[in-house]
Amino acid sequence: MKVLGVVGSPRKDGNCDVLVKEFLDAADADTEYIFLNHKKLFGCNACMACENGDCVIDDDGNDIIKSLLDADVLVFATPIYYGQMSAQAKAFVDRFYQISRNENKSLEGKKVVTIFTQAQPENVFGDYIDSFKVMPFGYMGMEVIGNVTAMGTSSKGDKEELAKYIDEVKSIASKL
Repeated sequence: MKVLGVVGSPRKDGNCDVLVKEFLDAADADTEYIFLNHKKLFGCNACMACENGDCVIDDDGNDIIKSLLDADVLVFATPIYYGQMSAQAKAFVDRFYQISRNENKSLEGKKVVTIFTQAQPENVFGDYIDSFKVMPFGYMGMEVIGNVTAMGTSSKGDKEELAKYIDEVKSIASKL
């Protein structure tokens, strides 16, 4: 089994980063880690060239998508900024378009674990987070098999503040 951890936070060693690394360390699988903010990744420009092959944008997107296609499980992490995923995470998700437009590529049957972090201590983004089961992941034929929402986590990479969420990601990883 191969597990791909994708961190959509711009903060290296931040809360998303810590939680994904803890998940990957606990998983009994081959793992790959991608920190999107250190990649050159542009948004989809809807040129439709991907219908006949790979995306034509000259960035790291095709390599990232290849890693996703090769994985059995995606661990997708993003902070909630202004009620939405980060710009880095959105650019990654938008590049799913090249898979949906190409009959030779599919994410059907892949599993997803979502990790969201937010400084907000209440579950005010629960409906937004739940929507990921449908779009983008459900739409792409993927199944969300677990979610950790680290609420009230405003200190960067504070493992003490993240302790119960670290336990949650390790628990999900151990069940793969």
